[in-house]
Amino acid sequence: MTFSVMSRIYRVCIGVVVLSLSLSFPAAAQSGPTPEQDRRHLVNLLQKRFPALPVEEWSQGSAAISPTLSVTPLGGENATNVNDILAIGQKRWSRKFKNGRSFADCFPNQGRRAAIHYPQFDETAGMVVTLEMALQRCLSDNNEMMMDAADAFSLGALAAYFRSLSVGQKLAVRVVAPAARAQYQLGRDWFSRRLGEKNLACASCHVLQAGQVVDGVALSPAVGQVLAWPRVEPGGNVRRLHDQFQFCMKRVGAAPFAVNAPQFNDLEYFLSSISNGLTLRPPIPTR
Repeated sequence: MTFSVMSRIYRVCIGVVVLSLSLSFPAAAQSGPTPEQDRRHLVNLLQKRFPALPVEEWSQGSAAISPTLSVTPLGGENATNVNDILAIGQKRWSRKFKNGRSFADCFPNQGRRAAIHYPQFDETAGMVVTLEMALQRCLSDNNEMMMDAADAFSLGALAAYFRSLSVGQKLAVRVVAPAARAQYQLGRDWFSRRLGEKNLACASCHVLQAGQVVDGVALSPAVGQVLAWPRVEPGGNVRRLHDQFQFCMKRVGAAPFAVNAPQFNDLEYFLSSISNGLTLRPPIPTR
């Protein structure tokens, strides 16, 4: 991040406090803003920054607005990487477990249209379960060895294929029960909490400075952000949403949480809820 851009972001940091206050409500109260009201509020704020960009396009993340980061269409030079990643994921998805079952047996409708409901709150476990966690739980429930959560390529390819079974469907993450609202609130708090040596929050970049170009890449709007992942980079590397969370924390000088840490799960829950109604796309290849 260049000094000039960082200086501009520092000058608006005080705005994060205002944003945090405008988004917050008591964790135990149900009379405060609902997730849908939060979504509308953020959409209204961000539309002022992107008046000519349809909200539906926000699901491409920074690729929708960056002058250098662009989505490569199918048939483009990087499309083979995406097809290869999906083929690897499909092979893992279809592999039979020792008991004869497969991943498809762990989800309604054999996994079709299931990804639109993740992350979701598990009332029995009292926690947010991400799509990747659901895949790991499927392995555990079938007495199979779980995958390394830090393995972005292997688990990322499987998750990318699972998500591809819902391409074209609208995100529909539910935040209903009081306990679910409490986890949503935690994610909302993390979104507005300033961290690290640079004293920045997610909201600093993705609301107050959304669209600002940093190191040749535009900062994506918070609404729709979760739908722009995973990304398949040149060479076939898979970058997941939590990998990006870690990257952002390092960039502001904070020690990152682990992939699927509760803090990241709650943050993803919040970002997914405010992105409800947008369309899932195939994994986004970039150049």
